[in-house]
Amino acid sequence: MNVTPFFENFIDAYIEQLSWYSAFAFPFFIIFWIVGKKYFKKIRIQETERAKLRHFKHDLGFSVVTFFVFAIMDVCILYLDSKGYTQVYFDISEYGYLWLGLSFFIVLFLDDMFFYWSHRAMHLPRFYKIFHKVHHESTDPSPLTAFAFHPTEAVVEYFVGFVLPFLLPLNFGVLITWQIFSMLNNVLGHLGYEVYPKGWVKFPLLKFKTASTHHNMHHQLFNGNYALYFTWWDKWMGTEFKDYETRHEQIFERKNSKKSTQDLHSLTVSERELFLIKEQTSENASQKAQVSAQVFGQSYEFDTEEGKTISLIRKNTQNL
Repeated sequence: MNVTPFFENFIDAYIEQLSWYSAFAFPFFIIFWIVGKKYFKKIRIQETERAKLRHFKHDLGFSVVTFFVFAIMDVCILYLDSKGYTQVYFDISEYGYLWLGLSFFIVLFLDDMFFYWSHRAMHLPRFYKIFHKVHHESTDPSPLTAFAFHPTEAVVEYFVGFVLPFLLPLNFGVLITWQIFSMLNNVLGHLGYEVYPKGWVKFPLLKFKTASTHHNMHHQLFNGNYALYFTWWDKWMGTEFKDYETRHEQIFERKNSKKSTQDLHSLTVSERELFLIKEQTSENASQKAQVSAQVFGQSYEFDTEEGKTISLIRKNTQNL
């Protein structure tokens, strides 16, 4: 392989990847997290904002690394394609319009299936620190979190995109459409605001497309809602949070409900998952108590006074 063309192709691929990311992530971040922050507060998924500047810097830094990995894999595909090893084609008439549309949905199904199972695997203790811990540094995700992966996870995330061109005849337009759909879906999943309308999770067919709340709950509660595009794998395997639909609907009904000053409702979990609360200390004079809660491997501490939540602090523990 000639090094010069490889390096030039890599630079082009890297710039292209960063451009796609900037075109999707930055506008959504600016609109929802900066300019329209107050206006869109009513549809914020987690009412209490916990994302700080350090989280944004962390996510941006690892996103730059992610697209470096993606660009290397892109160049490898281009090189192998030049040798005739891929099945990528440009002329639609070669396979017809029926396959053109069908292949797009096959790609989405396979990508979604691989993501679900690889995602669950990365949550296993033996793999979590190696692959997935970096991405879960943000429990209150923003659009900048969408591609904040450790390099090892970046390879896993791009695996389907790397392999499928060798296994299936795919039109170049399908690959581009898939890339756009995937990136938009990823940004909306980490948006932090619910842009899918009220009733989405109840409507036939539409309910199988993940709303923004679906993945946001995964970042918040960790062990559940593993899906990428569609909810059916979580539903089939019993890993969808039972209160997912309720949480989505509650976002549009907050004006009729009493709001917790510290977003205590964020600790809501499904009935079959662990939620233990133990009273540790009490002060009879002020009727204050310090309580700890463990939710999916995450420990929290909060003070209460006569039933009123005063503070809620996440302890630094291992996420599993």
